[in-house]
Amino acid sequence: MCGMDLKTLSLFVAVMETGSISKAAQRENIAISAVSKRLAALEARLGSKLFQRQPEGLEPLPAAAVLLRNAHTVLRNLSQLQLEMAEFGEGVRGTVTIAASTAVAASYLPEELRAFSLLHPAITITVRDALSREAVQMATEGTADFSIFAEPYSAGALRTLPYKTEKLVAVLPAGHPLAACRLLRLSDMLPYDFVVGRPGSSLNTILSRAAAAAHLEIRSRIQVVGSETIARMVEAGHGVSILPASLARPRRSGGMVARPLREAWAARHLRLCFPQSEIMTKPAQLLVEHLSALNRTVDI
Repeated sequence: MCGMDLKTLSLFVAVMETGSISKAAQRENIAISAVSKRLAALEARLGSKLFQRQPEGLEPLPAAAVLLRNAHTVLRNLSQLQLEMAEFGEGVRGTVTIAASTAVAASYLPEELRAFSLLHPAITITVRDALSREAVQMATEGTADFSIFAEPYSAGALRTLPYKTEKLVAVLPAGHPLAACRLLRLSDMLPYDFVVGRPGSSLNTILSRAAAAAHLEIRSRIQVVGSETIARMVEAGHGVSILPASLARPRRSGGMVARPLREAWAARHLRLCFPQSEIMTKPAQLLVEHLSALNRTVDI
């Protein structure tokens, strides 16, 4: 990157992450004056100011955000290279960061990552919680090696592979009038109170668009965060909702029942998204290949 040294790049990242030169100096075990000198030299080399000096501290300018994104990529790739070369011939080593929703992580990843770890014990994995839109953004910016997102969201310029097709089902409190039906349509449910997820979530977006297409309104009784919380609220009798079949299986309490939905949109597609393979680390490529090979439809 313009001939700059990696130590200066690391110090710049530290300043951005801590918000001050003094905290960055403490974290990196270097003198404050040395950090200031390197930042000034970095700005001179780039020909662009990175920070606005304010009485209360440093205010990052737009150029700093661009440099930070690329610096993360350079430093992560260097770290990965060092790990792989240090253990050359002893199997693939390294770290992989995945961005995915809590529901996806809880429903599918435990067993699938265990199988992967048995094949590649030297690869460590971090799963970061994110809504679909946020997950795509993390893969785009490089803060995640790849992400799992749900349609109707798009991955933009990223590459994608199919991961799972989830059947969405109606979930009802036990004893609800609609529990006597074998199949349901959204129009059957809309006269009743709904438990809904947070704005921007894939399920909430699907539900809102389906209701709008039918020129109907959702009677939102209570809004919560997370599919598991939706299930618990339905179980407690707060309203009806729509969930992936994997989260709607019978519970010990018997307080919730699930019914198939007769709707074209009731098949929700989960996809993996990632940058071009030539800029992905080897561990990330292996994990993407492993998960995409497990592509299947999840039903009740």
